Amino acid sequence: MTRNRSKWNHPVSTLFLGVAVGALVGILFAPKSGEETRDDVAGAVNDGIDEMRARATKAARTARRFASEARERLEDAVDAGSEAYRESLRSAD
Repeated sequence: MTRNRSKWNHPVSTLFLGVAVGALVGILFAPKSGEETRDDVAGAVNDGIDEMRARATKAARTARRFASEARERLEDAVDAGSEAYRESLRSAD
């Protein structure tokens, strides 16, 4: 038995449709003018963009610090390995 279901019967689709309708109704019946609403939306978007830039800058700084520390550890390991190799050559003589 196969059930033939429309994609609109899916709960997630219904949720998104409800959110979209709710947002539209909220904007239409908002006590602010269209220009004020657009300014508020633009401000919120700009605030979100600024927050994302700040987080990206912080993440980049953290990644650079991590890479620098990893490079230092690798250099220390290479130096220690080279020294151990030279020591083994000296002791073999």
